[in-house]
Parts: sequence; C-alpha cells; structure tokens
Amino acid sequence: MAMGLLAHHLTLRGMEARVHSAGTLGWGGPATNHAVETLAARGLDLSEHESRRIKGEDVAEADLIIGVTRDHVHGIVIHDQAALERTFVMGEIVRLGNKVGPRQPGQSVREWCATVAALRPPNRPAGIAADDIADPVGEGLEVYAATADKLDKLCAATAALLVPDGAHGEVVDIDPLIEL
Repeated sequence: MAMGLLAHHLTLRGMEARVHSAGTLGWGGPATNHAVETLAARGLDLSEHESRRIKGEDVAEADLIIGVTRDHVHGIVIHDQAALERTFVMGEIVRLGNKVGPRQPGQSVREWCATVAALRPPNRPAGIAADDIADPVGEGLEVYAATADKLDKLCAATAALLVPDGAHGEVVDIDPLIEL
C-alpha cells in the first residue's frame, strides 16, 4: 500500500518518481486481497503488484529508501552502511523532514536526505518506535483501512517535503521496503 500511495502523492505534485516496492524477506506473490481492495476504494490499482526481495542494486540506485518499520531499515543498513543517510522509517522521514523543511530548489533528493539524516542522534539506530507502521497482514479489512489512512497521511507529507508547492518535479528512484 505504501508504494501505491507514495507514487500517487508524488504524481499529484508533478514528480516522475520510480517508486518500487521490495521487502527484506521477499515472500513472492501478489498483494493481499485486503490491500488491493483497500487501495481500490481510494482509486488506486494494486492488482498487478508482485512482492519481491530487495537487491543490492535497488539500494545503490535509490535516491530514498523508506522502511515501514525500523527492522526494515536495519536490514538495509546492515548490508550497506552507506545507505543510512538515505534510508528512513516511514514516520521518521516525516518527523525529521519537518524539522529540516521541504527540499530546496536545486537540492537533490539525496542531498536533502543527508540533511535530514544528520538530525539523527549519533550512534543510534534509525527511527523510534512511534515511526513504525504495523503490518496488517492477517487482520481484517478495517485494520487495512486504518493502516492505509496512516500511510496516506505519511505519504502525502513525504511528497510535500520532497516536492514543495510550486517546485518542479524530477525523476527520482524511491524504494519503500515493504508492501503493506
């Protein structure tokens, strides 16, 4: 759900983002019926989604990597420490990004991410517990809808930070780490 919602909000702001979804476990298979139904109710099509495991080249190419939980971010950073300054927990990118403010004209997404990452306490893992979004797998449609509401707000806020009002979009590569 995060992939579909973030791509939607970035498109609304004029950014041609290549938003990919990959997991740290890579189960393989389609999105759950509840995820498809939940996003369809919002006018977004997730029916063709296939889950996959994130690869090293995904990490290397991504301008921004968003994990839905701290475990996802840790799974990336343990394999590629250099990715830390552009890998965030979903709530963390908004929480810290709001302190930095929106990306400035001429500032790349990677440069903005590095500025945001610099606000993290030194020698601490990324994110705090409040930044995590619980995976609704196995839950009912109501839980999926509530999760989609949280993700929608965070994705809209992330898009506003990346492409402020009046800014021109560009092509960027963003990898949300798990499909909810």
